[in-house]
Amino acid sequence: MKHEDVPSLDFGPILETTVRSGGRSIILHRPGDPDRLLDAPEVRARNAAEDYMPYWAYLWPGSFLLGNAVAAGPWPKGMQALEIGCGLGLPGLVALAHGLRVHFTDHDPTTLRFVERNARANGFVSSSFSTALLDWTDPPADRYPLILGADVTYERRLVPLVAGVVAAMLDDDGVALISDPNRVASEGFGDALAALGLASEANPAEAETDEGTRVRGTIRRIWWSDSRRTG
Repeated sequence: MKHEDVPSLDFGPILETTVRSGGRSIILHRPGDPDRLLDAPEVRARNAAEDYMPYWAYLWPGSFLLGNAVAAGPWPKGMQALEIGCGLGLPGLVALAHGLRVHFTDHDPTTLRFVERNARANGFVSSSFSTALLDWTDPPADRYPLILGADVTYERRLVPLVAGVVAAMLDDDGVALISDPNRVASEGFGDALAALGLASEANPAEAETDEGTRVRGTIRRIWWSDSRRTG
């Protein structure tokens, strides 16, 4: 799915930066001043109508945590991964760099334009990735052996939605990795997963951000707890 026809906001200067994540150098194109988007009329209108915020324009600490977890693998070459709430797509780009095929998803088409641009900037062929809008309240029937999500439980209202989309789209023998920089809002995530038949464990994680600071958090590893689990 292409998103070049989506009307553009006034992003201001677009930065091309190179960040390190998961032991790889990843080129990212992103708004140089994402705060300016908060004053855009289109953003103000969407915020009033649906509480929308352009969080995708920021490079969140959980993306670095997840990038390291993805790099740790090991994953079969060519394995299909789904990234939910992909934002600028850093964890998925790390996955591409390690030989996976990635389906990037978000609720905002503008996000997906940047992901496509970033994938091309890193030299990934179009057959190795795809993008699509994903409504967490109405997930499709597609299922994946690996689901990735960075900083997607930053509000309490999102916790059951993330648990629901993981339950709807995770293969019977699949695994999901969800990163979180120890936000209070995510504290009920494990219980929400368990209520849907999913087992999980939260492991401490640490990473260095693009600004050279250390971030600590957790990587929650998720799998089916019933007879569908194979290992």
